[in-house]
Amino acid sequence: MTSAGDLRHRVGFFQRAVVSDGNGNNEAGFPADPVFECAADVAVKFGGEAVLADRLRGTKTATITVRRSSATLAVTEAWRVQDMRDGTVWNIRSGSVDPDDGRAWLEFLCQAGSGVGS
Repeated sequence: MTSAGDLRHRVGFFQRAVVSDGNGNNEAGFPADPVFECAADVAVKFGGEAVLADRLRGTKTATITVRRSSATLAVTEAWRVQDMRDGTVWNIRSGSVDPDDGRAWLEFLCQAGSGVGS
């Protein structure tokens, strides 16, 4: 069970922005500043390795737990999370799960590492 004392990380949630390049094309990228920041618990699971195009690439998986709010409820798998202290970027693989049906916390399954696309 998560408690307020477990929220030792400061994370930012970034939403991909689609902007016009002025020539009728759209470009998508993540902005430099997060949509919002909040306290979180980052529970890293054991790492893994994937072989893609004959290259070994390491990844790590984590469950990121945050307080439930209107902002965190809006987050989808198209967003990403960044630890604002150490700079680790986490892609959201599965999101917005209420772990105990208590309507207090949300968990996101996230992945970081060289094998993670943006």
